[in-house]
Amino acid sequence: VSTQSTGSSGINAEYGGPDGIGRKVLRLNQVALTDIKINIPRGCKTKTVRTAMAKEGVEAKLAATSLVKKFAAKNAKAQLGDFARFKNRVAKTASNRKIRSTVRKLKKSS
Repeated sequence: VSTQSTGSSGINAEYGGPDGIGRKVLRLNQVALTDIKINIPRGCKTKTVRTAMAKEGVEAKLAATSLVKKFAAKNAKAQLGDFARFKNRVAKTASNRKIRSTVRKLKKSS
């Protein structure tokens, strides 16, 4: 990732991803930063980046982050059909009803 200033549009970063994602420029407010870091020379080729990522196990580390888990959960929820959404809503309603009754009992007893 290299940063460059482009006048009034703010600071951009050049991004090159794995598996055929070519390099492109993204705004920094579109980027989610993690603690995962690889040491590569400045201005290196894509092949060097890919080998360094494979050597460090970046994909496995990234899959273990909460950011990727949230994204996967969001995608799984978006793929649900009508009946699955209905079942989730009914389960959530039942759970909330149990919580509400427990809270009422505790308030009443104290």
